[in-house]
Amino acid sequence: MKNEMPRIPNSNYNLFKKGSKLILSAATFGVVAAGSFQGVNYVVDNYNKQNTTVQSTNVVNTSSSSTSNVSKVAQNCMPSIVSITNVSVSDVQNYFSMYGNNSRSNPFTQQESTSVGSGVIINKKNGEIDILTNYHVIKNAKTLTCTLADNTNVKATVKGVDEDHDLAVISIKTSDLSEDTLKQIAIATIGDSDKLQVGEQVVAIGNALGYGQSVTTGIVSATNRSVSTSSDTDKSQSYIQTDAAISPGNSGGPLCNINGEVIGVNSLKIVDENVEGMGFAIPIEIVMGLTDRLEKGEAIVRPYLGVTMTEITDEWNLYREGIKIDDEVENGVVITSVEDGSPADIAGLKKGDVIASVDNVKVKSSAHFRYLLYKYDVGDTITVKCYRDSKFKEIKIKLTKSLNEA
Repeated sequence: MKNEMPRIPNSNYNLFKKGSKLILSAATFGVVAAGSFQGVNYVVDNYNKQNTTVQSTNVVNTSSSSTSNVSKVAQNCMPSIVSITNVSVSDVQNYFSMYGNNSRSNPFTQQESTSVGSGVIINKKNGEIDILTNYHVIKNAKTLTCTLADNTNVKATVKGVDEDHDLAVISIKTSDLSEDTLKQIAIATIGDSDKLQVGEQVVAIGNALGYGQSVTTGIVSATNRSVSTSSDTDKSQSYIQTDAAISPGNSGGPLCNINGEVIGVNSLKIVDENVEGMGFAIPIEIVMGLTDRLEKGEAIVRPYLGVTMTEITDEWNLYREGIKIDDEVENGVVITSVEDGSPADIAGLKKGDVIASVDNVKVKSSAHFRYLLYKYDVGDTITVKCYRDSKFKEIKIKLTKSLNEA
């Protein structure tokens, strides 16, 4: 039994929780930058001063040949990638209101700022072209402008957003584009992030620093990497980790495999003086499970279980919670509390249970568990394999909406 008191981890124990900054990889220009981009703001006199010409083709072709190279991937993928410019308005401190006759006036004033990011074309129908990007790229947008493969600029509108997963779908009208432009853009080919292997070569493409599309390459450093972008570690999500350079402005751009298929959406990186090459992309399997609803502008309502969890390897938290785990349990997440009246409570889950699998898929971490859970819809029934009292048992759970949403 794992019952000995563990050592308290030192300050370098968990890179994702302490000592580092997780930076959303969009670039912000102007005097005032939105708080989401703090630490990576680049002030540029004219972010459109360099017009980058990209090579384009009529379709996005993919190749399974082992001789495929980065140059071929870039050439074939460029027609599906767009640069996004977001002119937004945000409230900033009005220091002048703190003094003199204006001391009782509004302490905040609105100020305009411009940020840039990337996107990838995922659909074309009903006179619209749908573009996938990050939510933080288009957040608080007053106007959105997309720059296409032939450097055509066109206005875009937001169709749907998922703030929790940092995803958004925006659209442009085909009627706003010339026939020549329509021939030079293409829909991206979607791959399978579940088949990724550690060490596999990948290519990141995006509007780095607002200078136009750039290409970097690296490998898959890890899959199902659990990362939290806030102090609330219970909301950690599953990412693809890569050492391909992801710079401000790359947000929303694709991470592609060597066949030119999109297997992730570049989103953030870790900035620390002791860290190099740690970028993160949202797995395309998560993304594509949401795009239909985002394209329709529907609210994203996720299935709800009603438990809090900790990692099976988090011995300090297990000790603090008074939970003992048998050494024979090799994977899963540990339930630390169950909400009264929740689906988990109704199904009979208890504190100390280890959820080892969901519908026969092994659970690797709490972020991976959420990844598996969010593949289901409200009303679906799942079967979880739990370890309790030195044995495994299967429990069926009918998923509902959160009690706060019911």
